[in-house]
Amino acid sequence: MVLTSHLVALGLYALATVLVLAPFTGLRPAPRGLLVGVLIAGIAAHALGVARLTPFMGVAPTLSLLALFLALLQLASEVAFRASAVGVFTGPLATGLIGLALLIGLAPDAGPVVGRSPWSILHITVSILGLAMLALAFIAAALYLLQFRELKAKRFGQVFRLFPPLERLDQLNHLSLVVGFPTVTLGVLLGFGVRYAGGVSVDAAQVVWGMLMWLVLGWAVGVRVVRHWAGRRAAFASIASFAAVLLVYLALKLTTPGTQRFL
Repeated sequence: MVLTSHLVALGLYALATVLVLAPFTGLRPAPRGLLVGVLIAGIAAHALGVARLTPFMGVAPTLSLLALFLALLQLASEVAFRASAVGVFTGPLATGLIGLALLIGLAPDAGPVVGRSPWSILHITVSILGLAMLALAFIAAALYLLQFRELKAKRFGQVFRLFPPLERLDQLNHLSLVVGFPTVTLGVLLGFGVRYAGGVSVDAAQVVWGMLMWLVLGWAVGVRVVRHWAGRRAAFASIASFAAVLLVYLALKLTTPGTQRFL
């Protein structure tokens, strides 16, 4: 059931990605309803598989959950902002994450793991959602900068026609950060609660990475909300924040190798 659901989701996400990328190759854009329908079907199949993966023990289930959140955020961006271009990034990323999870090896119908309380599962889930929100902020920022460069160069090609307006991308970046920061905050608080109040062992690397993600996301939100950064400066701040989180993750992964943890 787990593998079948993920394989179905993999195929549907790949199809949704092709539909999003088709206009950039000169093909006729797919109907919006078809794109949304394929994406919803993929999310439904994926959710069925992820539901059987708790308690998210290991890297592969975590990658699968992150892919699910990215697909959900792609759907939300399409419905709320009509930002199909988000799928240029989230589509290949979600598809690749599922493929990588399958290659690493998903554990279907895994039994309960000692120490994985519902609070621990909630902590991991919320933390991964916060990471997905930071990724969406990065994607909106990247699209903004690409669109800005095309407009500055007075090139009114595919990017100009297919990307959302700059104001809409800036709004999407702002919303992703504002929603993502309390999500990451909750994830960090749950992590400390699981470790210190619940008596469950938590890797030091998880604590370091979680606190870093909270700090850099808090900085990105601060410069937007308190210092009123917008446009290019806010886009660069989002990209720098996501890059810092990713680089520290890679550093921690190299210094503390292993797959039997969510980090």
